Amino acid sequence: MIRKFVAIQDPLHELARRLTRETPLAALGGAEGRPWVEYEIDPEKLPESYYVLAGRHALQGLPYAEAMRGSAWKVQGLAKRWLAEKVNYFDATRLDRRCQRDLRLRARRRGPGLLAAELISFGTGLLRAANDHPADPAQARISRRYGRLESPYEFTYARIRALAWNSLPLLGSHKETFESSNVILGDALGELEQLWERRADTAFLDAVARVLQPLRRHGEITSHLCPPLHCREVMRAHLAQGIWKQPPANGRALLRRIEKLLNSIIIDSAPRTRFGARAPARCETGVDDLWERDASGYDGWLSPAGLD
Repeated sequence: MIRKFVAIQDPLHELARRLTRETPLAALGGAEGRPWVEYEIDPEKLPESYYVLAGRHALQGLPYAEAMRGSAWKVQGLAKRWLAEKVNYFDATRLDRRCQRDLRLRARRRGPGLLAAELISFGTGLLRAANDHPADPAQARISRRYGRLESPYEFTYARIRALAWNSLPLLGSHKETFESSNVILGDALGELEQLWERRADTAFLDAVARVLQPLRRHGEITSHLCPPLHCREVMRAHLAQGIWKQPPANGRALLRRIEKLLNSIIIDSAPRTRFGARAPARCETGVDDLWERDASGYDGWLSPAGLD
């Protein structure tokens, strides 16, 4: 059975999709002869709606609908480059406050590099924070002010329990859930489309494949607010749910993967944003109660077999 993915395309993610599809990726010379691939960004050519989203929603924290009503809000000159760098360019987990605690594996944590690297390399969707610990003020604020994206086509392949510090340090640590899902954000979809449209450029696709090769061992995990204490172990458990175990070996294999992914994507143009806290998710293993009583902080799934 072919795995189905759901691509989020509300107005925010439609903008992110357009940016990553239309802004050209370029293969550059890297250290030790290794190539590097990133977006060629000209701040003057980016739409004003991007800067309104970045400044008023991502940085100032206004709810999306309120932020986008600020049509008179303008950014001038060098401030455009600064603002794009501040919000990590086109990364939708930074631009969309509903996704700010979700985890993503990238070749480099910062910069205008590839955003669909994890999806292309392993066939995994977004690793989503359930925000299911109501005593954490940061999680309560996200649920109340920004909400959580939901789609009827969303599927969770694994619920991964993790230890995290409370956003108020005096309250210590707590245990929460991260969900290995089939959700694709708009920035990753636009990037897939650009790579597919450039399928005749074999040298470029080979360069992308070479950039992806060290992703499993040397990739960096992005999380923009209160990440779990064992990010890499959480990510390893997430990657175990993927279609592929290793990145594509060359441009031809990369192209086959992109074709398979594009043929298996359902686009949800009207995802729901649900506000308010959700009930804590239970693990399918049935060990939640035992794990909650364990004061040692041991997560129960560290160093699982078969993930390397």
